[in-house]
Amino acid sequence: MMRARTDRSVGIVIVCMLLCLITPVYATTPPLHVDGNRIKDPNGNVVVLRGVDTMDLGANQQWYGGVINMINRLTDTNNTEGNSPGWYPKVLRLVIVPADAAPTWPNRFNPNNDNFYNNLLRPVVDYCRTKGLYAIIDWHYVANTYDHRVTTSQFWEYMAPKFANDYHVIFDLFNEPINNVGDDTADWLSVRYDMQTWVDIVREYAPNNLILVAGPSYSQIIGPAASYPLTGDNIVIVSHIYPGHWLTYPAGNNWYTAQIDACLTRYPVFMSEWGFYNEPNDWLGYGSITNYGQPLSNFREARKISSGAWVASYDWLPPMFYPNWTLRVGEREMGGFVKDTLYLLRNNDQPVGGYDNNLPTVSITSPLNGAKIGVGENIVIEANASDSDGNVTKVRFYQGSTRLCEDTTAPYSCTWSNAPIGHYSLTARAIDNKGGITASSAVNVEVIGGAGKIFGEAWGDIPGTEVNDLTSNVNYPNKATVRMLLMNLELQTNIGDNYGVRIRGYVHPVTDGNYTFWIASDNSSELWLSTDADPCHISKIAYVSGWTDPYQWDKYPQQQSATILMVGGNKRYIEVLHKEGDGLDNLAVAWERPGASRQVIDGRFMSPCCLDFRDFAGFAVYWHETQCEALNSWCYGADFDNDGTVLFDDLKAFVSGWLAGIE
Repeated sequence: MMRARTDRSVGIVIVCMLLCLITPVYATTPPLHVDGNRIKDPNGNVVVLRGVDTMDLGANQQWYGGVINMINRLTDTNNTEGNSPGWYPKVLRLVIVPADAAPTWPNRFNPNNDNFYNNLLRPVVDYCRTKGLYAIIDWHYVANTYDHRVTTSQFWEYMAPKFANDYHVIFDLFNEPINNVGDDTADWLSVRYDMQTWVDIVREYAPNNLILVAGPSYSQIIGPAASYPLTGDNIVIVSHIYPGHWLTYPAGNNWYTAQIDACLTRYPVFMSEWGFYNEPNDWLGYGSITNYGQPLSNFREARKISSGAWVASYDWLPPMFYPNWTLRVGEREMGGFVKDTLYLLRNNDQPVGGYDNNLPTVSITSPLNGAKIGVGENIVIEANASDSDGNVTKVRFYQGSTRLCEDTTAPYSCTWSNAPIGHYSLTARAIDNKGGITASSAVNVEVIGGAGKIFGEAWGDIPGTEVNDLTSNVNYPNKATVRMLLMNLELQTNIGDNYGVRIRGYVHPVTDGNYTFWIASDNSSELWLSTDADPCHISKIAYVSGWTDPYQWDKYPQQQSATILMVGGNKRYIEVLHKEGDGLDNLAVAWERPGASRQVIDGRFMSPCCLDFRDFAGFAVYWHETQCEALNSWCYGADFDNDGTVLFDDLKAFVSGWLAGIE
């Protein structure tokens, strides 16, 4: 048993014995995985990681001499303090205290910029690997998980893709949950609910890294994890145990160790915090090497439990150093005991062999960057992927951070259906047979189209078959009999006699190119189209002066418009006027767009006009600027007193009709 440095004769003997041991080169950090309740390397060897916890990364960097200096201190194989010739950790736990838990501390993580990652975390993680160290990224809340769901999700959505290919990185989701909501099972289930969310987030980006999951009551209630497990692979359960816990119960009847043993029936356990101090403390207790440090080490080793000693500091409790960074050594000091123990166990259960992997390559071949796609149309995403030293096992397709689907067989593709209108960033991620991940460059696409409806109004009891019979009627345009929303640009056949209809709204071309329009009706009809979204810029592009059968597009040459060049994504105002006398009746408008044959204009390419206050606000500007020339059928409708100008009273009357809404 190692005791105090003051026993120099015993210390010298131990040092001589330790120096005789063969010390391997610490340089290998292959990916680790979970097999039952053990952590293993790619060769199937059981791995036990032993190391040290750092202070908060940002505070360490600015206030305590820098993180790289700390790593050098903790990996100095020529440091003879204590009873061992040097430091031999295999894992460092890099503590990141959230900004809302320490808002005045320096170097806080911010999900909206990369400063913390680029200038601190990434260099530190990379340096750990050069030292042969696994690096635990620890999101260090001491709180209820449900109080910090948003910030924790943001953290892992940011971090997981950054380190998915760093095999030596381990993710510690939430340092110490409290979650005191009931009995042990209820408390665990409360934590598990949130932990599962974060496990799922990490696995979207990083399918292989070990994930550390803490239990409630400050990472001490973990037994229920065996009966109520999480979903996912490579999960390790966290335990924190200090002298106040270890010494509370008599040997062989310890509630805390019973929790660990119960958990071990299903999961590996990582004791990511343990430590003691030479002064009594409520939560630390009053531990020593004899009554806590060595028995706890024996307990861990017998169960293959990995561990991290808390904490490499001189003023965070329990401290391992004095303020001049000399090591605390003695029966009730943990610094020397940690260093000596790491040295003694440096060859036990360590990962074996190197691990090299060329990452796969992947690129999206379709759609092209900047593509415009009509709403309601399938978006077929295609990708090429290959791997120079293995094979691609799957390609996953994403919109932003949302996985759309995956394909395990080349050629790789994914069909995204019913994408709503909007701008989207599409990526593909190739995963190879060694777990390496590569993300493609983003392809930006726009889904464009209308709201799925267009606005129609009808006037009854108007005799005649000419459009002029409608537009000259005293009730037109402001006193419609019926208002309706149409799902496409047509009416049901044979719905009545002696009525007139106006349909107005916007048509949304989805691709650049030439468009042709047709109108068919019984009786007469007119099709008007604006050069843009302004109703005051419309002109008549097709009409029926007599009658046609339903969908009879070629009875009169005037039914077909000239070819019109339109720009995808730039909506245009469209208006249809129709007058029915008696007998049979029908109305439909069709178009032929690039890449599609002639068809009735579907609602997904249209949106209603004049039901939204923004429409009225825009029209008011047009009316004011143009004084609403009487020749323009739309603007003329706003001139209620027909005096050639639109005054406030005219606009007030228009709004009164507009607010009537849809009946």
